[in-house]
Amino acid sequence: MALKRGVKVEDAVIGAFVLLALLYPLLIAYLIHSQRGEESSEEIEVLRRAYLFVAGLEDCSPEVASRLAEHMEGKLLRKLGGVAGLTKLCVENAKKVRGNVTIEEEVERSGKLIMMEAVIGVKEKGVVKRRIRVEVYGYTGTGGFKVTEIEYAEGS
Repeated sequence: MALKRGVKVEDAVIGAFVLLALLYPLLIAYLIHSQRGEESSEEIEVLRRAYLFVAGLEDCSPEVASRLAEHMEGKLLRKLGGVAGLTKLCVENAKKVRGNVTIEEEVERSGKLIMMEAVIGVKEKGVVKRRIRVEVYGYTGTGGFKVTEIEYAEGS
């Protein structure tokens, strides 16, 4: 009895599924990398650190505030009261934001301008009781990237 040499349709289908199963992790890694590539720039990280600090979700030390102040436009920094004002704002908001939080971010780019809107939901006993909306604006200019405006609002 001799073995038949030839590819059956069933063998081709099984082979295709095995090939897809082997390539699946690579495909998913590529998709994740391509989506994060647009949003994980240095400018986005600066905006993220700014709203986390202003909302009181970061370490409210003057050292962190001074590192953040390096990326802020002078006019905005004077408006917020300098490093001391930033630290005070962080401490005040840290008292309000205790417990678990959820964060929803949205980023919009328009040329050299970047706007990040973050909605922070403060949970009490597993239910979101209060929402805080922080909008941070930044601009890439000749001196590098600078945070130009921070808007902070509380809502229900």
